Amino acid sequence: MANPRKPTALKELAGNPGKRPLNDAEPEFLPAETIAPDWLQGEGLHQWNKLAPQMALNNLLNIATVEPLATYCDLLGAYIESRRAGDMPDMRVFNALRLMAKEFGFTPSSKGGIVTPEKGKKNDKSRFFS
Repeated sequence: MANPRKPTALKELAGNPGKRPLNDAEPEFLPAETIAPDWLQGEGLHQWNKLAPQMALNNLLNIATVEPLATYCDLLGAYIESRRAGDMPDMRVFNALRLMAKEFGFTPSSKGGIVTPEKGKKNDKSRFFS
């Protein structure tokens, strides 16, 4: 399996070791509120209330990550509720959780691959308006 693409910010921090052209047009999204989507309930909502503020604190919660994070929280909530009931959740749920946790940088091995935008940095949107 090929290694995932590194974010441009990470390449810049490393001094662009491959000397390949950097993507200076990576998308930037507006920050999002930590308010959970209306459809999220129960244990999934509890997980959202734990994770969303942490993601917002690190400038990782934006309009593009709200729904994927809510889906992760919903799956995690269903998994936890199933375990509390004494049931063994479907392995497909576990695998989906594992993959999503890796994408968000929630696992110890994937955390090192996440680059957070600078905290407190003013997001200059002037480049979008000419």
